[in-house]
Amino acid sequence: MRPSFNYLRQLRNQLVWSASAIGLTTLTQTNFCSTKEYYFNYGSHMIPHPDKVHKGGEDALFADKKILVVADGVGGWADLGIDPGLYSKELCRKLGEAFKQNPEDVSNPKKYIIAAHKVTKAKGSTTVCVVALNKKEMKSSLIGDSGYAIYRKIDDKYQLHFKSIEQQKSFNFPYQIGSEGDNPNVATEDTHNIQIGDLVVLGTDGLFDNMSAQQIQVVIEDVNKTDPNNPQVLAKSIANYAYRLSLDPKYNSPFAQHAKMSRLRYMGGKSDDITVIVAFINEQ
Repeated sequence: MRPSFNYLRQLRNQLVWSASAIGLTTLTQTNFCSTKEYYFNYGSHMIPHPDKVHKGGEDALFADKKILVVADGVGGWADLGIDPGLYSKELCRKLGEAFKQNPEDVSNPKKYIIAAHKVTKAKGSTTVCVVALNKKEMKSSLIGDSGYAIYRKIDDKYQLHFKSIEQQKSFNFPYQIGSEGDNPNVATEDTHNIQIGDLVVLGTDGLFDNMSAQQIQVVIEDVNKTDPNNPQVLAKSIANYAYRLSLDPKYNSPFAQHAKMSRLRYMGGKSDDITVIVAFINEQ
């Protein structure tokens, strides 16, 4: 005979009581039904290069509560009469499809890059950055100079916890995948132990060529004073700040600093498409 529901409930309560009586206080009723997991509470903002507003720029993104993607179409294709945004936008669409078809691959987002590259038919090439949540870890994979930063709250203030490293062959010559380009297997792979409340900022080079991770941190703190935990407002604020700096001819931008390290003369911000995704790590 199958035991009744009431019998099973009494047995469970007896187990909890007995465990408590002998000091095994970690065994509680909540252990029987705990299924909480992390997710992205995200917002995004895109600002096209001033000369590319009519076509919406050449960057692309895909966002879901489990995965975030940014991509930057390589501008050199315009010299061949090819819109650089076609490849980046199709790649992001295909990457989103790959995620929906195989959500379990969040444990290795590099698989999504490889799968999307295989079926993207447009001519062109792009950089790409993917971060994905796998249980209570964040996995990342990137190609080129699109990247991300993680900020963690310490003493009630967000501080930089991690910043990704660009993949560059030489100054302003990033690794890229496309109809011509690098093998997608060159994509980096990283794993991060994350916490509830951590903040992730993804961006194309239009963000990171104009703002350092420390400058982004200042904007985060300023916005959180008036509009805390609002990823959409924060993404727009970061993108707008980067845009203003990109138009300043006297600004010693990160791009200008990198040029100097390569013994090249450059001063000012770098005018470019700017794409930003901001996501807070939440639990559900």
